[in-house]
Amino acid sequence: MVSSLSLAGMVFTLLVSFLVPIGLVVYFYRKERIYLPAVLVGALIFLVFQLLTRIPLLNYLAGMDWFEQVTQSLLLLVIFFALSAAVFEECGRYLGGRFLLSKHLSWKNGVAFGIGHGGFEAMALVGTTNINNLVMSIMVNTGNFDSMYAPQLGEMANQIKQQLIQTDPALFFVAGIERLAAIAIHIALSLIVIYGIKQKKLYYLGYAILLHTLVNVPAALQHPLNISIWFIEAYVLIFAIAGIYFIRRIKPAMQTD
Repeated sequence: MVSSLSLAGMVFTLLVSFLVPIGLVVYFYRKERIYLPAVLVGALIFLVFQLLTRIPLLNYLAGMDWFEQVTQSLLLLVIFFALSAAVFEECGRYLGGRFLLSKHLSWKNGVAFGIGHGGFEAMALVGTTNINNLVMSIMVNTGNFDSMYAPQLGEMANQIKQQLIQTDPALFFVAGIERLAAIAIHIALSLIVIYGIKQKKLYYLGYAILLHTLVNVPAALQHPLNISIWFIEAYVLIFAIAGIYFIRRIKPAMQTD
C-alpha cells in the first residue's frame, strides 16, 4: 500500500505545480497590471529551448558511444547537463526578452516572464509526474495496478510499484517546496536577463548562465557522487532566498519599460 502521507505529498506538490503559478499570475495582474503575453512568452521559451531542443538533443547524443565515454568525466558531465541547461534556457530567455518583449522590459513584466518560465516547468515536469504517480498509487491501493498497468509496463511494473510504496513520504512534499524555490529562481534569472537587455549589457546574460549553472551543479552530480537529496534541496533553497532578495532590490531600477 502507498501510505496516505505519500498520497498527501503528491497532492500537495500537484497543487503547488499548477495553482501557485496561476495564483502568481492573478496576483501580479491585479497588483501590477503585468503584460499577460509575457507569461506566455516565458512558457514558450521553456517549451522550445528545453523540452523541444535540449532534452531531445541530449537523448540523441546519449545513444552514441563517444558521448557515453565523454560523460564518464565528472567535469564533462557537469558541462553537458548543468551548463547546457543554463545556456539553452538563458539564451532562450535573452531572445524572448530581446525580440518578443522589447517594448515591455519593466520589473513587473520581467516577473511575469519568470513566472511563465518557472510555472510552465513546474506544470510540465513536476505536475504531470505527480498526476501519474497519484493515479498509479490509487491503483496500487485499490488492487487494480497489476491488471491495468502491469501488462503495459512489463518488467518495470513491479519496480515502479515498489518505488511508490517505499519512497519516503517527505520526498513527495519536498518536490513541491523545490518547485516554489525554482519559480523564485526563474523570476530572479529573468530579471537579470531583462535588466541586461534594458542596459544593453550582454554580460548580464553571462551572469544568468553562471548562476543557473551553479544552481544545477548538485543535481547533475547527485547520482555520480551520491549527494544527499536534502543537501540539494537546502542548496536550492539558499539560491531561492537570495533570488527573492534580488527581486525586491532590483525593482526601483526596473519600474518602467
